[in-house]
Amino acid sequence: MDPQPVPAFVAGADTPTGLAVAAALQDEGVPVIGLAADPRAPACRATAWTAIVPVAAPGAADWLAALRTAHARHGRGALLIADDAVVRIVGEHRAEVDALADVVLPGWEQVEPLLDKTAFHAWATGHGFPVPATAVVSSPIELAEALATMRYPLVVKPFERTTAWQAVSKRDKVRRIDSASDLDTWGFRPFDVADRYVVQEWIPGLDSDVWFCLTYRDRSGRPVVTRTGRKITQWPVDTGSSALAVTADHPQLEALTHRVLDAAGHVGFGSLEVRRSSRDGKLYITEPTVGRPNLQSALATAAGANLAVAAYRDALGLPQPEPVRPRPAVWVHESGLPRSLVVGALRGRLDVVEIVAALARRGTTRVGAFGAAGDRTPVRAEWRRLAGRLLRRGEQRALEPVVTLPNPRAPIDQQVDTPAPEPTS
Repeated sequence: MDPQPVPAFVAGADTPTGLAVAAALQDEGVPVIGLAADPRAPACRATAWTAIVPVAAPGAADWLAALRTAHARHGRGALLIADDAVVRIVGEHRAEVDALADVVLPGWEQVEPLLDKTAFHAWATGHGFPVPATAVVSSPIELAEALATMRYPLVVKPFERTTAWQAVSKRDKVRRIDSASDLDTWGFRPFDVADRYVVQEWIPGLDSDVWFCLTYRDRSGRPVVTRTGRKITQWPVDTGSSALAVTADHPQLEALTHRVLDAAGHVGFGSLEVRRSSRDGKLYITEPTVGRPNLQSALATAAGANLAVAAYRDALGLPQPEPVRPRPAVWVHESGLPRSLVVGALRGRLDVVEIVAALARRGTTRVGAFGAAGDRTPVRAEWRRLAGRLLRRGEQRALEPVVTLPNPRAPIDQQVDTPAPEPTS
């Protein structure tokens, strides 16, 4: 009798990123156990899950308790992370995690400079990597000094997307400001939800100037699979996560990504996002992602680069599958794209030619953030969730920010609301 396959534990099952991992593992024929802080989330409705283990609260103690529960019910598993907070928890509680599951993640000294956005700028500058002009602030006084001396527009982002940040800034992973007074529109005090921030000068360009490289590197640091791609639109517009993305070759970005990860000694999931400046045509790093796949990782899977399978097999010391010839793919966030198109059009921030080209592509594999091998349950649940939010707010209140934006640089807070926060880039 063949031994039972080792289960995959996916931390962050309530996100589209977690769902993409589960969907990518379906052909492996292994049990996929999701750990979720919100077991009722649309992503948790998918048939790709063997079981969902609820996480009582977002702290380390409850995540580790959920992992112990998964271990007790299903045995030792291979842990694949789909949530930034869990990357930190695993890094800081590695001995306890290693007793319950196999996971590929380097030591905390390698992870922290890439995970912590305030540490990354100094690290990247010290290694000669291209980053925009940046200030790291840890007090209201330091923030005021940065806002008084830097060139606007500026992007303000917390050192990590903490639980407190996501509670008050559900749709915005970063915020763009055009003057210091824009902070008054936030509705909360920055240092009440995070203790450090990165303030960066805005890199001019459209959403279609954002490129990314997704990769998985085995325990030895060897790239197993890598794909590059391009965002066409984001939600929220200008500062959000992917709403429409396509595969696109970019050898320069691929080389840069591996130089960054080599310098950090990184293994496991890794990616790099850059923005091409319309001012000088150069690529500037906006953020790395380590320890977990990106929101649009299903694009890589559809293009023949299955990051999740590479991670599962590497964690267990299994041989990697034969490489698959790259194929073109298009990825859509089903609820984010319509809103991105509406707001982007009203603000004059759409690259219409690239949008039409992406949606009209023939001979490409198409995949959605909430799609999983023909299972429409998650996307229906996502639309119901969004419709419920709009109804609760009232139709007029939901649409008013869209139709009355005062100028193309209106505060991001004035955009339409979005469903539950999504970690990643």
